[in-house]
Amino acid sequence: MNIEQGNGNQVLDLLGFLRRRGKFVAIVAGGIILLTFWLTMALPNLYTSSAMILVEPQSVDEDLVNSGVRESDLNERLGLMTAEILSRIRLSKIIDDMNLYEDESEDLQRIEVVDLMRSYISVVPVLSELEEGQRRRDVKFNTFRIIFQHEDPQVAATVAQRIANDFINANIEARTLVTGKSLDFMQDEIESLTAELAEVEGEIAKVKAESPGRLPEDFDSNQRMLQFAMADLRDAQRIFSSAQSDAAYWKNQALTASSMTGGGDPASPAHRKRLLEIERGTLLARGFTDRHPDVVRVEAEIALLADQIAAAGEASADGKEPPQSIGEQNARAEQGRAELRAAAAAEDIDRLREQISDLEARLAATPVVAERLDALNRQYEGLYRSYQDFSTRLQQASVQATLERRQLGEKFRILESAEPAPEPSSPNRILILILGAVLGLGIAAGAGLVAEVADSSVHTSSELQQSLGIPVLVSVPRIMLESDRAARSRRILRETLAAIAVVLFVLIGGGVTYYFVNMAGKAGVEEVDSEATTEEARRPLGRIDLG
Repeated sequence: MNIEQGNGNQVLDLLGFLRRRGKFVAIVAGGIILLTFWLTMALPNLYTSSAMILVEPQSVDEDLVNSGVRESDLNERLGLMTAEILSRIRLSKIIDDMNLYEDESEDLQRIEVVDLMRSYISVVPVLSELEEGQRRRDVKFNTFRIIFQHEDPQVAATVAQRIANDFINANIEARTLVTGKSLDFMQDEIESLTAELAEVEGEIAKVKAESPGRLPEDFDSNQRMLQFAMADLRDAQRIFSSAQSDAAYWKNQALTASSMTGGGDPASPAHRKRLLEIERGTLLARGFTDRHPDVVRVEAEIALLADQIAAAGEASADGKEPPQSIGEQNARAEQGRAELRAAAAAEDIDRLREQISDLEARLAATPVVAERLDALNRQYEGLYRSYQDFSTRLQQASVQATLERRQLGEKFRILESAEPAPEPSSPNRILILILGAVLGLGIAAGAGLVAEVADSSVHTSSELQQSLGIPVLVSVPRIMLESDRAARSRRILRETLAAIAVVLFVLIGGGVTYYFVNMAGKAGVEEVDSEATTEEARRPLGRIDLG
C-alpha cells in the first residue's frame, strides 16, 4: 500500500488496491448480488386490484325531506365504516369463505392471519388534481377506492369487490338502522305520552268528580247564588217577622172577640142555626116544599152552620175553646194563616242558611281545587305539547325511514368494479436488484478496504522505504515464466468457469424458485377461483334484504 502525504490526508493506491483486493471485492459483491437475485425471485408476485366507490347525494330535494342521518364528514364516516368492515369477524369470514392464507394459518394464529390480510387492504380517497395540493383534512371528497393485494390476481379482484359491496351494504344498514331506531324511539315516546296524558286526564276527571260545585268555573255562579241566597234570606227573615207580628195581632183580635161573645149572642152559630130551623119550619108550614128556593137556601145555611159547629166541637175536643162568633173565627183563621206563613218563612230561613253555608264552603274550597286543577292542566298542556311535537317528529321519522328503505338518500355506488390485474404490482424486482447491486458493491468495497487496512504486508518500495527509514537501491519486478503464465491461465479459466457455474446455478435456481412460488399450484385453483368469482358476480351490488 502506497501512502502519500498531501494536505494532511492519506491517499490509497487504488490500482494496487484493485490488484490485490479486486478478486475479493468481486466475489463478495457477486455473492451479494446473486443472493439478492435469488431472494428477489423467491418473493411472491402481488397483484393489486381496486374498486372505486362514488358517494351519491340524496335523490330527493333536501328542502322537502331531511334524511334524518347526521351527514358528518366523509373522512369520519369512512374511518368508522373501515374499522367495522375490516374487523376481525368480517375478515375471518372472508378468509374462511375463500380459503385464503391456508399455509400461513398452519403457523400463525387467526388474529395474526387477520392482521396479515389487513396489511394488504387500503381504503384511500380519490382526489382531483386541484384537491391534491390541499391539506388532506381540509379536502372534501366524494369518491374513494378499496385496494387489495394478493398473490392471485383473481382472488385480489374478488376480495376487493366483496369489500366494496360490504361498504355499500354497511352504508345502507347504518342509515336504515339510524332511521329505524329513530322511528321506534318516536313511537315509544308517543305511546308513553299517550299513557301519561290518559293518566292526567283521569286525575283531572277524578278531581272534578270529587269536587262538584267547587270547581273554578263554578266560582262566579256560586257567588251569584250566594248573593241571591242572602237576599232571599233577608226576605224570608222579613216575612217571618211580619208573619209573627200578624199572628200575634190576630191572636189578640181572637181573644178580644172571644171575650165579647156570650152564650145568647145572636151572632153565634148555634143561635143562628136555631133561627134558621124555625124559619124552615115556618116555610114548610106555609106549604112550601123541600125544593122551594127559600127552603133550599135555609137548609144549605143550616148544613153549613152544622159543619162549623162540628168543627168547633173537634177543636174543643183538642183542648181549644171553639170560637163562638164569626169575628173570632175570622181572627182565628187569620192567626192560623199568619202562623203558617211564619212556619214557611222559618223553613225558608233554615234552608237558606244551609244553602249559604254550603255556598261559602264551596267558595272556600274553590282555590284549593283550582290549584290542583291548574297543576294538572299545566302538566297536561306540557305533555300535550310534547305529544304534538313528537307526533310531527314521528311523521318525519316515518318519511325518513321510507326514504332510506327505498334507498333515495345518500348512497354508495360502485363506479369502477375490481378487475384482475394483468401484471403484478410488486415486488419491483429491477429496483430490488439495483439496490442489491449497489449494496453488494458497497459492502464488498468496505470489506476490501478493511482487509487492506488490516494487512501489514509491504507491497511497494515506497512502503518499504517508509517503514525502514533507509533508501531502497534496487526494485526487482516480478518475473513470470511460461509455466507461471500457463498456470495463471488455467487458474483464471477455472475461476471463470466456477463463476459462470455459480451464476448459472443462481439464475436457474432463481427461475425455478420463481416458478414454484408464483406459477406452481395456480392452475389447480383457477377453476375454484373462477367459481367463486362467478358466485360473487351473481350477488347484487349494494343491495340488502331490508325485510
